[in-house]
Amino acid sequence: MKKAVSGILGVLFVLIVICGVFVCTYVFNEPSHDRGTDSRQLLLGYWTDEDDDIRFYFDVSGEFKIVKLSDEDHIYAQGWFKVNEKAGKIKLMLNPKAERDESYDMGEKLKLFSEITYRNLEAEEPYSDKGWTFLSQAQRDEIMNAPASCKFIMSNSDENVYNCERKRTIKEFNGDEKADQRVDNAANK
Repeated sequence: MKKAVSGILGVLFVLIVICGVFVCTYVFNEPSHDRGTDSRQLLLGYWTDEDDDIRFYFDVSGEFKIVKLSDEDHIYAQGWFKVNEKAGKIKLMLNPKAERDESYDMGEKLKLFSEITYRNLEAEEPYSDKGWTFLSQAQRDEIMNAPASCKFIMSNSDENVYNCERKRTIKEFNGDEKADQRVDNAANK
């Protein structure tokens, strides 16, 4: 009897460890910030499909949120994501405790996991060879207004397709928070 109980507890422990490692790869995953990668382009702003009234947020920390464009308090899903650039897929782990619209078909597997396929990711990145500090205000504005588009295909029963455009929200990735202040100080001297 003791061997059976210890065997069951051993198997249970292994399953808990494997599940913990799997969940932690999503929760503590940080997307690539390297220039020229799809991950970086997906993170630089929020993606909007005005025709289908939906907006996708992919955060620098690895969190995502999908909301209704006309009412951003209406959350379809939120949680953590990983980008598989070779396959062109964004793997989602839905936060089970988060508030969300469960009537929207996310194509969940095991109630927690879903996937978005992305295609035709096109994003201009002018002045990508220069640091943010060394750019003029006109060049910075050009970077922030550079067009970007992508097609997101939801892996659900309807295979919903969203043709999104990006509104860039992140100026500089690499933490140069005082770049604007240094440029202003140099201009005032």
